[in-house]
Amino acid sequence: MDAASILAIIILIIAILILVFYYLQSTNNPVYRDMYNRAECLSERVGQEEYVANFAETVNKYGDKLKDRVQDEEEEYIAARTDAMSKKISQFINEQSEQVIEDWNLTTQDDLDIVIEKYDALEKDLNEYKEVNDKRVDSLEERVNKIDEQLKNME
Repeated sequence: MDAASILAIIILIIAILILVFYYLQSTNNPVYRDMYNRAECLSERVGQEEYVANFAETVNKYGDKLKDRVQDEEEEYIAARTDAMSKKISQFINEQSEQVIEDWNLTTQDDLDIVIEKYDALEKDLNEYKEVNDKRVDSLEERVNKIDEQLKNME
């Protein structure tokens, strides 16, 4: 038997004795008076026993051990449940990721890479166009200036 069972039995016996005691006391029976005197003597002798004196300390020690054990088991259970849930979530994501991306119209890294490549190409083309256009504008300005000079000279 473990300590908890022994403690439960002791508490049950004490409860029964208390009930019998109060029953006899309420009936004011002479048997009660004799039992009361004997119980007083017995309780004094039991109280003097070392085991009974250290009983509360022993119970507290076992209670602390039990509390630590329960706490450790609870932490292990939570860790195991968390690991299991993480594995299930990872498995779901791996199995359903393509469908989720499609359903929610999510962007992937590959999609972003393609957009960045297109942006870089477009930026390059725009810069080339600006250079060519600036050259054309410069040449047109030179021509306009020449025409302006020729017009001034003609006047």
